[in-house]
Amino acid sequence: MAIDGTAPATRPGRAAQRRPRDAWADNLKVVLVVGVIVAHTIMAWTGVGNWVFTEDPVREPLLSLLILVSVIGALFGMPLFFLIAGLFTVPSFERKGLRRFLLDRLVRLGVPLLVFIVVLAPFVEYADPENAGWPGGFADFTWQVVWWAWPDPPAWGPTWFLAVLLLFSAVYAVARTLAPRRESGRRPRMSYLATVAVAVALASYLVRIEAPMGDEPFRLALAQAPGWIAGFALGVVGAESGWFDPIEARLARSARQLAWGTVVAITLVLTVAMAAGEPVEVFAGEGTWQSLLTAVLEGFLIVSMPLWLIDLFRRRWNHQGRLLREASRAAFAAFVLHQAVLVGLVLVTHELPWPPEADFVLVSLLGVAGSFGLGALLVRLPGVRRVL
Repeated sequence: MAIDGTAPATRPGRAAQRRPRDAWADNLKVVLVVGVIVAHTIMAWTGVGNWVFTEDPVREPLLSLLILVSVIGALFGMPLFFLIAGLFTVPSFERKGLRRFLLDRLVRLGVPLLVFIVVLAPFVEYADPENAGWPGGFADFTWQVVWWAWPDPPAWGPTWFLAVLLLFSAVYAVARTLAPRRESGRRPRMSYLATVAVAVALASYLVRIEAPMGDEPFRLALAQAPGWIAGFALGVVGAESGWFDPIEARLARSARQLAWGTVVAITLVLTVAMAAGEPVEVFAGEGTWQSLLTAVLEGFLIVSMPLWLIDLFRRRWNHQGRLLREASRAAFAAFVLHQAVLVGLVLVTHELPWPPEADFVLVSLLGVAGSFGLGALLVRLPGVRRVL
């Protein structure tokens, strides 16, 4: 199940026909959305990354632990989102054809994007401390800052992912219409994935010379764009070639070993850097050797961690009870709503005389529960189910 809520409908390479939902994909989707919500909370209480609020940071050793978790998650999280989306783009396109597929994606991705920009973004941006002291009224603020920020796009918050996925989906659909795919029984090898990892590392390093990590031209973290493209491409190629149905045991084992080896390497690099007082900016880009090291570790994490997680969820979590079914149904809506929910909760903590650690835990737990709870209510509304 992709983040846009499109149910997988066909087995790659077979005649278009509906099939049961893949519980493993739904479960993985829930975990990823929870990860996004907690990641934005971590940004607020560590100061790492760009988010609406920067609160008083939590204290050690929690601070270092959260920084480590956020860095590792940021390096492969969005590529995994795009990989899963690519995986289910293929059967959706084959079932629907070009025109119906594009119309469906425009509704499923474009409508939530538009709703966030028009309805939620004005309140989120107005609460941003960077916009404190706006001299005009709320309506003027909405027009000038949220809806009309040329050359930047409107304030789309986390739903930038939907805009990029819509673009990727359209490019794939047009390309496959012009050049239909051929059946291929070729299985993936670690050498192939290593080549992809090197290509991602080189592209990321070069992109970050001009757009370091942390900069967001056009409200996009373009420094990680090579990873998005690689993730979507791996999902598409994997779906067309049957790589994930299932992943071969040897490849899954190699992916697991590479993924955790890379995590250990990232942990060591960060530990040494923090102990030496190395500024985080040197790892972000501008052609430094540290940014090259970051790009290399990121490339290998992108091609290994997603494959291991897909294999793990296929084998261990390919079933659902009522709670997980409800959560998976609400996950897309929770993704769209979560930033507004978190902003409201952070504003509440400003009125509480609690230490930052308590605020962080409170906002994390209520942010997840509130986003999924509101999402579950929203998808029950007439007409909303068609979109979310």
